[in-house]
Amino acid sequence: MSDLLIKDGTIVTMDPKRRILKDGYVAIEKGRIVDLGRSGRIKAEYKSAEEVIDASGKAVLPGLISGHTHAALTLIRGLADGMRLDELARKWLWPFESSLRPEDSYAAAQLACLEMMKAGVTCFADMHFNMGEVARAVQDSGLRASLSFAMMDQGDIPLTFEEAVRQNEDLVEEWHQKAEGRITCMFGPCTVRVASAELFLKARRLAGKHKVGIHLHLSEVEEDVKLIQDRFKKSPVKHLYDMGILGSDVLAAHCVWLNDEDMRILERAKVNVVHNPTSNVKTSAGIARVADMIALGINVGLGVDAAVCNNTLDMFWEMRVASLIQGMSQMRPGQLPPETALEMATINNAKALGIENEVGSIEVGKKADLILVELKQPHLTPLVERPKLNLLSHLVYAVSGRDVDTTIIDGRVVMHHRNVLTVDEAEVLRKAEETLYKVLDRSGLATQTKSE
Repeated sequence: MSDLLIKDGTIVTMDPKRRILKDGYVAIEKGRIVDLGRSGRIKAEYKSAEEVIDASGKAVLPGLISGHTHAALTLIRGLADGMRLDELARKWLWPFESSLRPEDSYAAAQLACLEMMKAGVTCFADMHFNMGEVARAVQDSGLRASLSFAMMDQGDIPLTFEEAVRQNEDLVEEWHQKAEGRITCMFGPCTVRVASAELFLKARRLAGKHKVGIHLHLSEVEEDVKLIQDRFKKSPVKHLYDMGILGSDVLAAHCVWLNDEDMRILERAKVNVVHNPTSNVKTSAGIARVADMIALGINVGLGVDAAVCNNTLDMFWEMRVASLIQGMSQMRPGQLPPETALEMATINNAKALGIENEVGSIEVGKKADLILVELKQPHLTPLVERPKLNLLSHLVYAVSGRDVDTTIIDGRVVMHHRNVLTVDEAEVLRKAEETLYKVLDRSGLATQTKSE
């Protein structure tokens, strides 16, 4: 007997054959998928499952994965519009982040986890400060996450080399493989502009020692390239490659300002790139050459970055934006088709986090991270099979996170019929607003908000 049976849904497996099973079922036992197929052929031992979810009229997908996020910055969404990244950092990020206390980061991370669960995101990669509190919010919510401390020893955040190293190593030692294995950790040398070469090298050595990956920002804005070019007469990609930082365990966020040699290096080093289209467009950072990277064989995932430069943590929205702007940037539609966008948000991101054998697709033996999307709605009608199935088009171009009916993580139902079961939604919202005003007052940003 299985613990949970999902039946009569349209199963979008994202398995190696990219099968879509109409009127399908998924049987789950002890948090893992033990069987799937056509509902008319459900084995007798699964029919008496402890819990049965009727997925009629719904698509069943692997849980979406956000490959790059800053949960604490969810608190200041919509407060810093119309700024490029440097101005945003100077006017908002540094003052806000310098004033964050551990309890503030917990409240912010709870809000982010709540939003992601309701939007069908079951796993995310996060880099910021007070990461022990972010880990606690992940544990309490039931989500899966890869966490790293934003290691920096230069710039406006008052951290020393030793403090940056200690905080990230403490995070790894305390939280890696905790929360029933839902939490993993990486080392997070933030970016070439705020982390010294020595800090990058230390992160590389510690990643090897603890057998974890590295999460960093790479060539996000043109200023990154100019700085390293002026100092070292090479691009940031070549700079990090020559130092021995880049490898298959690296998650490189953004990668907007790449030349052809940079892309060849990333492919040679098997670096995982995470594209953040909404953030890059909103801050006028640029449009990454995603189609070119994929054509070269680079694994490219997808992320929402931070709500302060995105406004939402909705990965369905991010898939839509990624697909549309890639065609626009080359004036050729179809450069990033719906299936590719779905791959980026599921199995590609799982590979980037080193957990592709556990999640990212609906396959027997994998952990049961699944979402159910309600299809019987005007904006998703008609759903046709001939002459061509339009389901994937609907999922990428028309669905939003608000269409997610059910979210399942590790075989546990954390949201059903839009009701979140692991946290008190009203209390999370109340605490987030209360926390924001405290941080704004503490940082002096409240006065700036009023004057603007």
